[in-house]
Amino acid sequence: MSRLEEMGQREELRTRRKIIAAEIASHRDSLRHALPPTGEPEDIDGEYVMALGIKLNERVEELRGVMRKIAVLERNLGL
Repeated sequence: MSRLEEMGQREELRTRRKIIAAEIASHRDSLRHALPPTGEPEDIDGEYVMALGIKLNERVEELRGVMRKIAVLERNLGL
């Protein structure tokens, strides 16, 4: 892969990283809303919280993978 291609791929990954980070923040905020500290335990929608937790975990893992790829590209580019 040429240097120019690596730079382009890095920029695409950086954009993807921002999108994933926004999704993570949204899922985190949704979880906080679904689990209010003053709410009653019986009012918790367990399936919704579980689905959010799974989505959050998937996005965090995806973000880690993207960050690893960016780090490799930056090493290859000498950045």
